[in-house]
Amino acid sequence: MGDEPNIAEFQSRIAETRAARGMTLQQVADASGITKGHVWELEKGRSANPTVRAVWSLARALAVSPAYLLGMDDKRSPIDPLALKIAALIDREISARPSPDNQGEG
Repeated sequence: MGDEPNIAEFQSRIAETRAARGMTLQQVADASGITKGHVWELEKGRSANPTVRAVWSLARALAVSPAYLLGMDDKRSPIDPLALKIAALIDREISARPSPDNQGEG
């Protein structure tokens, strides 16, 4: 456990937690909103730079904290329900914003 995110720990904790929950890649994909291929890439280290949204989505799907997935916490505790609501609000706000490529056009 440390104060810095650990990508190798992230990869192994996705796989370990998924197995502990008895979930398939497809079930995690469906629960997280991330494609099955991307979940596999994250789990196998093919995508070594996960987005904040991916970390939150996987944590929600696996019912653990983002800190646990990132190797910053050894407790596989569930996410606080209030944190889930806040994350959902943030996701909606981010999704509603225009992309940087389209800003300033008019």
